[in-house]
Amino acid sequence: MAPLLPDRYQTQVRLGRDGDIDEWLATDTSLDRPVLVRVLDADASRARVAEFISSTREAARVEHTHLAGIYEVLESAAGGAYAAIEWNGGVSIADRLAAGETLPVSEFLPNAAGLAEGLAALHDAGILHGSIDPGAIVFSAAHPAKLSSFGRKRKWRLPGDDTAALARSLRIAVTGSSSAAIRPSHLVEGLPPSVDSALYKATTGDYDAAALGTALRSIPSPVPASRSNGWSWRWLIPAAMLLISAIVLAGVGLAIDVDPDSPFLFPATPPIAREVTTTTTTPPPETTIAEALPGALSAEPSDYDPFGDQSEHERDLPNLVDGNPSTTWRTERYFDPLSAIKEGVGVTFRVSGAPGSMEVRASSQTGYSVLWAETIPPAFAGWEPIGSGTVFDAPARLQLPGRDGGVWLLWFTDVPEQAADEFFTVVSEVTFTP
Repeated sequence: MAPLLPDRYQTQVRLGRDGDIDEWLATDTSLDRPVLVRVLDADASRARVAEFISSTREAARVEHTHLAGIYEVLESAAGGAYAAIEWNGGVSIADRLAAGETLPVSEFLPNAAGLAEGLAALHDAGILHGSIDPGAIVFSAAHPAKLSSFGRKRKWRLPGDDTAALARSLRIAVTGSSSAAIRPSHLVEGLPPSVDSALYKATTGDYDAAALGTALRSIPSPVPASRSNGWSWRWLIPAAMLLISAIVLAGVGLAIDVDPDSPFLFPATPPIAREVTTTTTTPPPETTIAEALPGALSAEPSDYDPFGDQSEHERDLPNLVDGNPSTTWRTERYFDPLSAIKEGVGVTFRVSGAPGSMEVRASSQTGYSVLWAETIPPAFAGWEPIGSGTVFDAPARLQLPGRDGGVWLLWFTDVPEQAADEFFTVVSEVTFTP
Protein backbone atom coordinates (compact mmCIF):
# COMPACT_ATOMS: atom_id res chain seq x y z
CA MET A 1 0.00 0.00 0.00
CA ALA A 2 1.33 3.42 -0.96
CA PRO A 3 2.19 5.67 1.98
CA LEU A 4 0.11 8.67 2.94
CA LEU A 5 2.09 11.68 1.67
CA PRO A 6 1.31 15.29 0.76
CA ASP A 7 -0.47 15.69 -2.59
CA ARG A 8 2.67 17.08 -4.24
CA TYR A 9 4.23 13.59 -4.18
CA GLN A 10 2.78 11.02 -6.57
CA THR A 11 4.13 7.62 -5.54
CA GLN A 12 4.83 5.22 -8.38
CA VAL A 13 6.89 2.17 -7.40
CA ARG A 14 8.04 0.69 -4.11
CA LEU A 15 11.77 0.15 -4.57
CA GLY A 16 12.52 -1.81 -1.41
CA ARG A 17 13.12 -1.62 2.30
CA ASP A 18 16.03 -0.27 4.32
CA GLY A 19 15.62 -1.51 7.88
CA ASP A 20 12.46 0.14 9.23
CA ILE A 21 12.23 2.47 6.23
CA ASP A 22 10.28 1.87 3.01
CA GLU A 23 11.67 3.44 -0.16
CA TRP A 24 9.40 4.67 -2.93
CA LEU A 25 10.05 6.23 -6.32
CA ALA A 26 7.77 9.26 -6.63
CA THR A 27 7.29 12.42 -8.65
CA ASP A 28 7.49 15.79 -6.93
CA THR A 29 4.75 17.47 -8.98
CA SER A 30 5.57 20.93 -7.65
CA LEU A 31 9.03 20.77 -9.25
CA ASP A 32 8.33 18.08 -11.85
CA ARG A 33 11.21 15.83 -10.88
CA PRO A 34 11.66 12.26 -9.64
CA VAL A 35 12.51 11.81 -5.97
CA LEU A 36 13.24 8.95 -3.63
CA VAL A 37 10.84 9.06 -0.68
CA ARG A 38 12.07 7.27 2.43
CA VAL A 39 9.09 6.50 4.68
CA LEU A 40 9.64 5.53 8.31
CA ASP A 41 7.18 2.96 9.68
CA ALA A 42 3.97 4.50 10.98
CA ASP A 43 4.24 2.53 14.24
CA ALA A 44 7.78 3.75 14.99
CA SER A 45 8.33 5.01 18.53
CA ARG A 46 8.49 8.73 19.26
CA ALA A 47 12.20 8.42 19.97
CA ARG A 48 12.77 6.72 16.62
CA VAL A 49 10.76 9.36 14.75
CA ALA A 50 12.80 12.08 16.44
CA GLU A 51 16.07 10.32 15.52
CA PHE A 52 14.99 9.90 11.89
CA ILE A 53 13.99 13.55 11.52
CA SER A 54 16.96 15.03 13.35
CA SER A 55 19.64 12.92 11.63
CA THR A 56 18.17 13.51 8.17
CA ARG A 57 17.76 17.25 8.75
CA GLU A 58 21.34 17.47 9.97
CA ALA A 59 22.59 15.80 6.79
CA ALA A 60 20.47 18.20 4.69
CA ARG A 61 22.61 21.11 5.97
CA VAL A 62 25.65 19.86 4.06
CA GLU A 63 25.84 20.02 0.27
CA HIS A 64 28.47 17.97 -1.52
CA THR A 65 28.79 16.30 -4.91
CA HIS A 66 29.05 12.88 -3.26
CA LEU A 67 26.21 13.31 -0.75
CA ALA A 68 22.62 12.59 -1.80
CA GLY A 69 20.60 15.81 -1.71
CA ILE A 70 17.78 16.03 0.84
CA TYR A 71 14.77 18.13 -0.17
CA GLU A 72 12.23 17.74 2.62
CA VAL A 73 11.90 15.97 5.98
CA LEU A 74 8.60 15.95 7.88
CA GLU A 75 6.64 13.95 10.39
CA SER A 76 3.77 12.09 8.75
CA ALA A 77 0.17 12.71 9.73
CA ALA A 78 -0.40 8.95 9.76
CA GLY A 79 2.51 8.39 12.12
CA GLY A 80 6.19 7.90 11.41
CA ALA A 81 8.00 10.35 9.15
CA TYR A 82 9.28 10.71 5.61
CA ALA A 83 12.12 12.33 3.68
CA ALA A 84 12.23 13.27 0.01
CA ILE A 85 15.77 12.95 -1.36
CA GLU A 86 17.67 13.04 -4.62
CA TRP A 87 17.08 10.14 -7.02
CA ASN A 88 19.08 9.75 -10.23
CA GLY A 89 18.52 6.12 -11.12
CA GLY A 90 21.44 4.93 -9.02
CA VAL A 91 22.05 1.37 -7.87
CA SER A 92 23.57 0.67 -4.47
CA ILE A 93 26.81 -1.25 -4.09
CA ALA A 94 24.84 -3.92 -2.24
CA ASP A 95 22.49 -4.35 -5.21
CA ARG A 96 25.38 -4.43 -7.65
CA LEU A 97 27.19 -7.11 -5.64
CA ALA A 98 23.96 -9.09 -5.33
CA ALA A 99 23.88 -9.20 -9.13
CA GLY A 100 27.42 -10.53 -9.17
CA GLU A 101 29.32 -7.43 -10.28
CA THR A 102 32.04 -5.48 -8.54
CA LEU A 103 32.93 -1.90 -9.40
CA PRO A 104 35.09 -1.45 -12.51
CA VAL A 105 38.56 -0.38 -11.49
CA SER A 106 38.42 2.70 -13.72
CA GLU A 107 35.44 4.03 -11.71
CA PHE A 108 36.69 3.12 -8.27
CA LEU A 109 39.33 5.67 -7.25
CA PRO A 110 37.57 8.93 -8.28
CA ASN A 111 34.34 7.89 -6.55
CA ALA A 112 36.07 6.40 -3.51
CA ALA A 113 37.99 9.63 -2.92
CA GLY A 114 34.84 11.68 -3.46
CA LEU A 115 32.83 9.64 -0.97
CA ALA A 116 35.54 10.08 1.67
CA GLU A 117 35.55 13.83 1.00
CA GLY A 118 31.77 13.96 1.28
CA LEU A 119 31.93 12.14 4.61
CA ALA A 120 34.64 14.56 5.75
CA ALA A 121 32.29 17.45 4.93
CA LEU A 122 29.65 15.90 7.20
CA HIS A 123 32.16 15.43 10.00
CA ASP A 124 33.45 19.01 9.63
CA ALA A 125 29.85 20.15 10.24
CA GLY A 126 29.68 17.97 13.36
CA ILE A 127 27.33 15.47 11.68
CA LEU A 128 27.54 11.69 11.85
CA HIS A 129 26.07 9.22 9.38
CA GLY A 130 26.15 6.36 11.88
CA SER A 131 25.26 3.40 9.65
CA ILE A 132 27.41 3.15 6.52
CA ASP A 133 27.51 -0.12 4.60
CA PRO A 134 27.41 -1.12 0.89
CA GLY A 135 23.67 -0.43 0.79
CA ALA A 136 24.25 3.22 1.77
CA ILE A 137 26.40 4.03 -1.27
CA VAL A 138 24.63 4.61 -4.59
CA PHE A 139 26.10 4.67 -8.10
CA SER A 140 24.53 5.59 -11.43
CA ALA A 141 25.94 5.55 -14.93
CA ALA A 142 26.04 9.31 -15.43
CA HIS A 143 26.49 10.73 -11.92
CA PRO A 144 29.08 10.59 -9.13
CA ALA A 145 28.70 8.05 -6.36
CA LYS A 146 26.49 9.28 -3.52
CA LEU A 147 26.49 8.54 0.19
CA SER A 148 22.83 8.08 1.09
CA SER A 149 20.53 6.15 3.48
CA PHE A 150 20.35 9.01 5.97
CA GLY A 151 17.88 8.44 8.81
CA ARG A 152 18.84 4.85 9.50
CA LYS A 153 19.15 3.68 13.08
CA ARG A 154 22.63 4.71 14.13
CA LYS A 155 24.98 1.86 15.00
CA TRP A 156 27.82 4.03 16.33
CA ARG A 157 28.47 7.53 17.62
CA LEU A 158 32.06 8.32 16.61
CA PRO A 159 33.35 9.81 13.33
CA GLY A 160 36.16 7.25 13.27
CA ASP A 161 33.59 4.46 13.09
CA ASP A 162 31.99 6.21 10.10
CA THR A 163 35.35 6.36 8.33
CA ALA A 164 36.20 2.74 9.07
CA ALA A 165 32.79 1.61 7.80
CA LEU A 166 33.24 3.59 4.59
CA ALA A 167 36.68 2.05 4.03
CA ARG A 168 35.29 -1.46 4.54
CA SER A 169 32.43 -0.75 2.13
CA LEU A 170 34.85 0.55 -0.51
CA ARG A 171 37.00 -2.55 -0.20
CA ILE A 172 33.95 -4.78 -0.60
CA ALA A 173 32.79 -2.74 -3.60
CA VAL A 174 35.94 -3.40 -5.60
CA THR A 175 36.81 -6.94 -4.43
CA GLY A 176 33.34 -8.40 -3.95
CA SER A 177 34.51 -9.96 -0.69
CA SER A 178 33.83 -9.01 2.93
CA SER A 179 37.06 -10.69 4.02
CA ALA A 180 39.59 -8.23 5.42
CA ALA A 181 42.33 -10.58 4.24
CA ILE A 182 41.54 -9.82 0.59
CA ARG A 183 43.65 -6.85 -0.53
CA PRO A 184 42.31 -4.87 -3.51
CA SER A 185 45.73 -4.61 -5.17
CA HIS A 186 46.14 -8.40 -5.02
CA LEU A 187 42.75 -9.03 -6.60
CA VAL A 188 42.15 -6.13 -8.98
CA GLU A 189 44.54 -5.44 -11.81
CA GLY A 190 45.42 -1.72 -11.94
CA LEU A 191 45.08 -0.88 -8.25
CA PRO A 192 48.43 -0.24 -6.50
CA PRO A 193 49.27 -1.30 -2.92
CA SER A 194 48.77 2.32 -1.82
CA VAL A 195 45.01 1.66 -2.08
CA ASP A 196 45.37 -1.21 0.41
CA SER A 197 47.34 1.03 2.74
CA ALA A 198 44.84 3.91 2.63
CA LEU A 199 41.84 1.70 3.32
CA TYR A 200 43.67 -0.18 6.08
CA LYS A 201 44.69 3.04 7.85
CA ALA A 202 41.08 4.23 7.71
CA THR A 203 39.82 1.02 9.33
CA THR A 204 42.41 1.20 12.12
CA GLY A 205 41.74 4.87 12.92
CA ASP A 206 45.05 6.22 11.57
CA TYR A 207 43.15 8.18 8.89
CA ASP A 208 40.07 10.30 9.39
CA ALA A 209 37.70 10.83 6.45
CA ALA A 210 39.61 13.85 5.17
CA ALA A 211 42.94 12.01 5.23
CA LEU A 212 41.38 9.03 3.50
CA GLY A 213 40.03 11.28 0.76
CA THR A 214 43.42 12.96 0.31
CA ALA A 215 45.24 9.62 0.13
CA LEU A 216 42.85 8.14 -2.41
CA ARG A 217 42.80 11.33 -4.49
CA SER A 218 46.60 11.28 -4.75
CA ILE A 219 46.66 7.80 -6.31
CA PRO A 220 46.66 7.96 -10.13
CA SER A 221 43.60 6.35 -11.68
CA PRO A 222 44.27 3.54 -14.17
CA VAL A 223 43.42 3.94 -17.82
CA PRO A 224 39.64 3.51 -18.18
CA ALA A 225 38.58 0.08 -19.32
CA SER A 226 36.64 -0.45 -22.51
CA ARG A 227 32.96 0.21 -22.33
CA SER A 228 32.18 -3.49 -22.44
CA ASN A 229 33.78 -3.82 -19.00
CA GLY A 230 32.05 -0.79 -17.54
CA TRP A 231 28.51 -0.03 -16.58
CA SER A 232 25.86 -2.05 -18.39
CA TRP A 233 22.56 -0.60 -19.48
CA ARG A 234 20.62 -2.79 -17.08
CA TRP A 235 21.90 -0.58 -14.23
CA LEU A 236 20.63 2.73 -15.59
CA ILE A 237 17.09 2.93 -14.31
CA PRO A 238 16.03 -0.30 -12.61
CA ALA A 239 13.20 1.30 -10.72
CA ALA A 240 11.93 2.99 -13.87
CA MET A 241 11.73 -0.42 -15.52
CA LEU A 242 9.70 -1.66 -12.58
CA LEU A 243 7.41 1.30 -13.05
CA ILE A 244 6.91 0.56 -16.73
CA SER A 245 6.13 -3.06 -15.92
CA ALA A 246 3.61 -1.99 -13.28
CA ILE A 247 1.87 0.39 -15.68
CA VAL A 248 1.66 -2.25 -18.39
CA LEU A 249 0.26 -4.85 -16.00
CA ALA A 250 -2.23 -2.39 -14.61
CA GLY A 251 -3.41 -1.45 -18.09
CA VAL A 252 -3.71 -4.97 -19.41
CA GLY A 253 -5.16 -6.41 -16.23
CA LEU A 254 -4.23 -9.98 -17.00
CA ALA A 255 -1.26 -12.08 -17.96
CA ILE A 256 -1.21 -13.69 -21.39
CA ASP A 257 0.68 -16.91 -21.94
CA VAL A 258 1.48 -17.03 -25.65
CA ASP A 259 2.96 -19.99 -27.44
CA PRO A 260 6.15 -18.71 -29.18
CA ASP A 261 4.98 -20.47 -32.34
CA SER A 262 1.53 -18.88 -32.17
CA PRO A 263 0.30 -16.90 -35.22
CA PHE A 264 -0.59 -14.18 -32.71
CA LEU A 265 3.11 -13.37 -32.66
CA PHE A 266 4.14 -14.73 -36.03
CA PRO A 267 1.31 -14.53 -38.61
CA ALA A 268 1.13 -17.58 -40.81
CA THR A 269 2.39 -17.32 -44.36
CA PRO A 270 1.57 -19.67 -47.21
CA PRO A 271 4.08 -22.51 -47.47
CA ILE A 272 6.65 -22.21 -50.20
CA ALA A 273 7.14 -25.30 -52.29
CA ARG A 274 10.72 -26.46 -52.33
CA GLU A 275 12.38 -29.29 -54.12
CA VAL A 276 13.51 -31.90 -51.65
CA THR A 277 17.02 -33.15 -52.17
CA THR A 278 19.16 -35.57 -50.22
CA THR A 279 22.67 -34.52 -49.34
CA THR A 280 25.44 -35.89 -47.18
CA THR A 281 26.67 -33.42 -44.59
CA THR A 282 30.04 -33.66 -42.91
CA PRO A 283 29.70 -32.93 -39.15
CA PRO A 284 31.38 -29.66 -38.15
CA PRO A 285 34.57 -29.90 -36.11
CA GLU A 286 34.24 -29.76 -32.34
CA THR A 287 34.00 -26.15 -31.13
CA THR A 288 36.06 -24.99 -28.20
CA ILE A 289 35.01 -22.34 -25.69
CA ALA A 290 37.57 -19.95 -27.12
CA GLU A 291 35.91 -20.29 -30.55
CA ALA A 292 32.35 -20.10 -29.25
CA LEU A 293 32.93 -17.03 -27.13
CA PRO A 294 35.36 -14.56 -28.70
CA GLY A 295 37.94 -13.44 -26.21
CA ALA A 296 37.38 -16.37 -23.83
CA LEU A 297 40.33 -18.48 -22.73
CA SER A 298 40.19 -22.23 -23.07
CA ALA A 299 39.98 -24.05 -19.74
CA GLU A 300 40.22 -27.68 -18.64
CA PRO A 301 37.90 -28.52 -15.70
CA SER A 302 38.30 -31.31 -13.14
CA ASP A 303 36.16 -32.16 -10.13
CA TYR A 304 37.56 -31.41 -6.66
CA ASP A 305 35.90 -32.96 -3.61
CA PRO A 306 38.54 -33.33 -0.87
CA PHE A 307 35.94 -33.66 1.90
CA GLY A 308 33.69 -36.12 0.05
CA ASP A 309 33.81 -39.10 -2.27
CA GLN A 310 36.05 -37.41 -4.86
CA SER A 311 33.34 -37.60 -7.52
CA GLU A 312 30.90 -34.93 -8.66
CA HIS A 313 29.43 -35.84 -12.10
CA GLU A 314 32.84 -35.90 -13.74
CA ARG A 315 31.49 -36.84 -17.18
CA ASP A 316 29.48 -33.59 -17.40
CA LEU A 317 32.39 -31.28 -16.55
CA PRO A 318 33.12 -30.37 -20.23
CA ASN A 319 29.68 -28.72 -20.31
CA LEU A 320 31.06 -25.97 -18.08
CA VAL A 321 33.40 -24.65 -20.77
CA ASP A 322 31.70 -25.59 -24.05
CA GLY A 323 30.30 -22.12 -24.72
CA ASN A 324 26.73 -23.44 -24.65
CA PRO A 325 24.67 -22.36 -21.60
CA SER A 326 22.02 -25.00 -22.41
CA THR A 327 24.43 -27.78 -21.39
CA THR A 328 25.06 -27.99 -17.66
CA TRP A 329 26.93 -29.64 -14.83
CA ARG A 330 25.60 -30.00 -11.31
CA THR A 331 26.79 -31.04 -7.91
CA GLU A 332 25.53 -34.19 -6.26
CA ARG A 333 22.15 -33.94 -4.55
CA TYR A 334 22.50 -33.45 -0.81
CA PHE A 335 19.70 -34.10 1.66
CA ASP A 336 20.90 -31.44 4.11
CA PRO A 337 22.46 -28.00 3.59
CA LEU A 338 25.98 -28.36 2.21
CA SER A 339 27.49 -26.57 5.21
CA ALA A 340 26.06 -29.25 7.51
CA ILE A 341 27.78 -32.01 5.53
CA LYS A 342 31.20 -30.69 4.52
CA GLU A 343 33.18 -27.51 3.96
CA GLY A 344 32.32 -27.38 0.30
CA VAL A 345 32.86 -28.92 -3.12
CA GLY A 346 34.42 -27.53 -6.24
CA VAL A 347 35.84 -27.64 -9.73
CA THR A 348 39.43 -26.86 -10.69
CA PHE A 349 40.39 -25.18 -13.96
CA ARG A 350 43.68 -25.11 -15.82
CA VAL A 351 43.40 -22.01 -18.01
CA SER A 352 45.43 -21.14 -21.07
CA GLY A 353 46.92 -17.72 -20.45
CA ALA A 354 46.39 -15.20 -17.66
CA PRO A 355 42.67 -14.53 -17.04
CA GLY A 356 41.58 -11.08 -15.89
CA SER A 357 38.00 -11.97 -15.02
CA MET A 358 35.80 -14.96 -14.39
CA GLU A 359 32.05 -15.31 -14.98
CA VAL A 360 29.91 -18.00 -13.35
CA ARG A 361 26.38 -18.92 -14.42
CA ALA A 362 24.76 -21.04 -11.75
CA SER A 363 21.57 -21.56 -9.77
CA SER A 364 20.42 -18.55 -7.80
CA GLN A 365 21.48 -18.51 -4.13
CA THR A 366 24.70 -20.41 -4.85
CA GLY A 367 27.53 -19.31 -2.54
CA TYR A 368 31.02 -19.61 -3.96
CA SER A 369 34.69 -18.74 -3.45
CA VAL A 370 37.50 -18.51 -5.98
CA LEU A 371 40.99 -19.71 -5.03
CA TRP A 372 44.31 -20.21 -6.83
CA ALA A 373 47.47 -22.31 -6.49
CA GLU A 374 50.47 -23.09 -8.67
CA THR A 375 49.57 -26.76 -8.43
CA ILE A 376 46.75 -28.55 -6.64
CA PRO A 377 47.92 -28.55 -3.00
CA PRO A 378 47.85 -31.70 -0.87
CA ALA A 379 45.60 -29.95 1.69
CA PHE A 380 42.77 -27.50 1.14
CA ALA A 381 44.52 -24.89 3.31
CA GLY A 382 47.19 -24.60 0.61
CA TRP A 383 44.91 -22.66 -1.74
CA GLU A 384 45.22 -18.86 -1.96
CA PRO A 385 41.81 -17.14 -1.40
CA ILE A 386 40.96 -14.71 -4.20
CA GLY A 387 37.34 -13.67 -3.69
CA SER A 388 33.86 -14.87 -2.85
CA GLY A 389 30.24 -14.04 -3.45
CA THR A 390 26.76 -15.36 -4.14
CA VAL A 391 25.13 -16.01 -7.50
CA PHE A 392 21.66 -14.54 -7.75
CA ASP A 393 19.54 -14.06 -10.87
CA ALA A 394 22.41 -12.87 -13.08
CA PRO A 395 25.83 -14.29 -13.91
CA ALA A 396 28.39 -13.61 -11.17
CA ARG A 397 31.51 -11.83 -12.40
CA LEU A 398 34.75 -11.56 -10.47
CA GLN A 399 37.87 -9.64 -11.41
CA LEU A 400 40.99 -11.78 -10.99
CA PRO A 401 44.53 -10.82 -10.01
CA GLY A 402 47.35 -11.41 -12.49
CA ARG A 403 48.23 -15.10 -12.45
CA ASP A 404 49.83 -16.83 -15.43
CA GLY A 405 49.30 -20.56 -15.27
CA GLY A 406 48.55 -22.51 -12.13
CA VAL A 407 45.15 -23.85 -11.15
CA TRP A 408 41.93 -21.94 -10.37
CA LEU A 409 39.40 -23.43 -7.97
CA LEU A 410 35.70 -22.59 -8.08
CA TRP A 411 34.63 -23.68 -4.59
CA PHE A 412 30.92 -23.94 -3.72
CA THR A 413 30.22 -23.21 -0.07
CA ASP A 414 26.42 -23.07 -0.22
CA VAL A 415 23.94 -24.62 -2.65
CA PRO A 416 20.21 -23.84 -2.84
CA GLU A 417 17.35 -26.13 -1.90
CA GLN A 418 15.90 -27.08 -5.30
CA ALA A 419 13.20 -29.39 -3.93
CA ALA A 420 12.10 -30.64 -0.54
CA ASP A 421 15.30 -31.71 1.23
CA GLU A 422 17.28 -31.70 -2.02
CA PHE A 423 20.20 -29.28 -2.10
CA PHE A 424 22.33 -28.83 -5.21
CA THR A 425 23.46 -26.25 -7.73
CA VAL A 426 23.36 -26.37 -11.50
CA VAL A 427 26.18 -24.58 -13.36
CA SER A 428 25.72 -23.83 -17.05
CA GLU A 429 28.95 -22.01 -17.87
CA VAL A 430 32.23 -20.82 -16.37
CA THR A 431 34.10 -18.36 -18.57
CA PHE A 432 37.60 -16.95 -18.16
CA THR A 433 38.51 -13.84 -20.16
CA PRO A 434 41.79 -11.87 -20.38
